[in-house]
Amino acid sequence: MLIRQDQKRQHRAAFTLMEMLVVVAIIVALAGIGGFFLLGQLDDSKKSTARAQVKGPLSSACIAYSVKHGSFPDTLDQLALPDPEYKTQFLENKDALIDPWGKAYIYDKNGPNNKGTRPDISAIAPDGDVIGNWPKMK
Repeated sequence: MLIRQDQKRQHRAAFTLMEMLVVVAIIVALAGIGGFFLLGQLDDSKKSTARAQVKGPLSSACIAYSVKHGSFPDTLDQLALPDPEYKTQFLENKDALIDPWGKAYIYDKNGPNNKGTRPDISAIAPDGDVIGNWPKMK
């Protein structure tokens, strides 16, 4: 007499190599797409940082300097140097004089874009946008 053995199905305990490659390919594609959009946001945030710097602390330091000395500084570097008369400096360190792209801010004491009321302080983004402390022209 023949005894039949029940043939049990064997269950897989792991993923196949092909399944793993498909999952890795999907993850790489999603990371690439996400990185593309993230880099765009990074550039926008650098522009926002530059805009905030030129309209905030740099302009304020120039105005404070002119109140104490009667005129605006000849260069932005004067704002980071200790003032011998007042024993203080208008900016805490020289790092504030560097834009988010690693270049020095552009400074014009005469302020043609501000109609001579205060100095022009600006930065140029890698895409050519000029970010300044003057009102936008329409």
